Amino acid sequence: MKMKLNLKVIATASVVVVLAACGGGGGGASTAGPEVTVPEATGTSQDTGLAPNPNGFAFPNFGSAGSPEVFGETDLVSMFGATPDICVDGVADPCKPTAEAAAWARMVNDARVAGHCEGFAVLAAARFSQAVKPNSVELLNQGDVTHGIMRAFATQFLKETQDETNQWAKKSIKEKVAALEASFAKKIVGYSLGVYTDEGGHAVLPYAIEYETADLAKIKIYDSNWPGQNRFVKVDLAAGTWEFSFAGADPNNDPNAWKGKSKDIDITSMDTRASATCPFCGDKSAVQKSLLVVRSALPNWKIETADGVLTPGSNEIGNSSVRPLRSSAAGPATDAPTDYIVSIPDDKPAKFTLPSATRISGITSKVAVQIETPGSADTTVSLSSDAVSTTNPEVVLTLADGNLVGSSNGDNNSVTSSGEAVQIVVDGANGTPVTVDVNADAAAVEVRTPGRDGVDANTNYEVVTQTSDTQVERKVVGTNGKETIKTEDGQLASTKVENPLPDALKAPAVKGGLPDAASRALDAGTAATTTTTSVAGGPTTTAKKTTSSTLKPTATTAPQTATTTAKVARASVRVDVNVDGWSLAASDPASSGFSANLTGSTGAIQDGISCDSVGCLEGAATDVLASGTDPATGTTSTTTLQFKMSGVASTFDVRCGNAGSWVKASQAGGGFSATCSFSNVTTDETIYVRA
Repeated sequence: MKMKLNLKVIATASVVVVLAACGGGGGGASTAGPEVTVPEATGTSQDTGLAPNPNGFAFPNFGSAGSPEVFGETDLVSMFGATPDICVDGVADPCKPTAEAAAWARMVNDARVAGHCEGFAVLAAARFSQAVKPNSVELLNQGDVTHGIMRAFATQFLKETQDETNQWAKKSIKEKVAALEASFAKKIVGYSLGVYTDEGGHAVLPYAIEYETADLAKIKIYDSNWPGQNRFVKVDLAAGTWEFSFAGADPNNDPNAWKGKSKDIDITSMDTRASATCPFCGDKSAVQKSLLVVRSALPNWKIETADGVLTPGSNEIGNSSVRPLRSSAAGPATDAPTDYIVSIPDDKPAKFTLPSATRISGITSKVAVQIETPGSADTTVSLSSDAVSTTNPEVVLTLADGNLVGSSNGDNNSVTSSGEAVQIVVDGANGTPVTVDVNADAAAVEVRTPGRDGVDANTNYEVVTQTSDTQVERKVVGTNGKETIKTEDGQLASTKVENPLPDALKAPAVKGGLPDAASRALDAGTAATTTTTSVAGGPTTTAKKTTSSTLKPTATTAPQTATTTAKVARASVRVDVNVDGWSLAASDPASSGFSANLTGSTGAIQDGISCDSVGCLEGAATDVLASGTDPATGTTSTTTLQFKMSGVASTFDVRCGNAGSWVKASQAGGGFSATCSFSNVTTDETIYVRA
């Protein structure tokens, strides 16, 4: 049996909250999970009482580069317990992760590169459901809080949640909305919601539904990309379509809103996640299925399976499926790498064609694997439940089974597990096959040939063995047959919980389409409440090795520096445009014929600013709703504004707010364009434009 999970979040006040994970999956249990039940829809608006402020986080969604924290040994123990499947010999302090556990952690860390939206949604739901204090909006992105989000994010790679998500993906929009409505009617925040386009995938937390007509509904959501703001997904039940503003500051007026049909939206219940299982623990599964995260520089790969050919996007063929990872998309018109979750049966080998730089990491029903290639037109890799192979010497293959791990590159390269040992077979530079066994005496081994970084061209092959936590033995066999052996300080990449991505697969510093993170974050003045207390966040689990076991809380207190700030009354403030820095005469072509617009979050702007010339901008001003708390209702919200000028014939600069930074226009088509934004508007502000 696989180990059973009891997912929890621990607060410093020792409150234990049953938690559900985000959608995902992997090799493991032997069934596709119980059939999801669709309740009867009533068409009645429902609200759970959750609000993005104070029940969401004040800081926005971030990629792995946005925090120094790494998903590691303590997270594995928190989720799965300190069993021999997780820590070598079952030693928890310190835990040295087994090779397979480290490989699973590497997969999680690779997937975190683009964002943690699923983790934000799941952890916010858990804390709200059990009324854990302090409110999520009061927490900082550091220490236990960050790790809690990472653990919640990681649970999308558990099999049972993936199985359920796949079932909901096949349902109609009406059926999905009916399930949300029924949950909300019970005041339960019972599901996370995923939306997908060709640009990628994004996860949000639905908490209310508002029917505009019998067929048109607005699903209110907490969106980690927009802290404290009231965002939504619109659904047309009759047409079976949906619409969602991913990057628009004003979700009611977003020309680039995501749109899709029923297959492009899914939900995953919190209850299913609470009974999910460790995907690489205990006895191996009888059902053969692989869960893989594919990150590629370009979405041009394909996978030939027994069910048919899978390509990037969102599609399902037989028992095989592919869909964008719920990690938040790169945004429109960007060339950022893309991430997909692939689920395929592994009773028959699958063939991967990888023309571009790609890293694939995941688990089969028997082993954990990683495939990394710089990409070429003829790069193909074969994968089955217990083996991975390729003929391309530039591809690095890694396979872990229990605490054994082998990695290699070279011609006719294969890594295979027998269940008792891992065997590497690869041609050396002289064409002679090299066979290396990985076993208890040498549990972590890499075979390297020319073409891999650091291997001399005169080398036939190298065998590098981890001999202690901090040392390796390097055996070098030259093309002349000469052999040298030496001991060096170091740790094999195949034993680490994180491996840096190659440059071609790194995430961009700023997601395309979204304003900078600082302009979207809440501060103490706009948070509904403040405190100096911290929380330890994230799922913890217990291993089903005995009839009943409970993981002891391991909460710690992370230092917080938030201070109490007086609530700001919601009122109207003035925003005007200053063009004193515009040096071009009104008759200059750059001073007319462009488009300049100030937009804001829902209901923020009274009259707006929309101009096509400097003459129009001169003296332009508008009334804007201030950020803060409405003394009449007690509702707190944040006003976000965005100013954009495009189609200008000459370069220019724009600055939003007195505390803003100058943004230089960039060339776009036949003109120049620049966008700046600011939020938390509490006093009169000015937009500055200069040529």
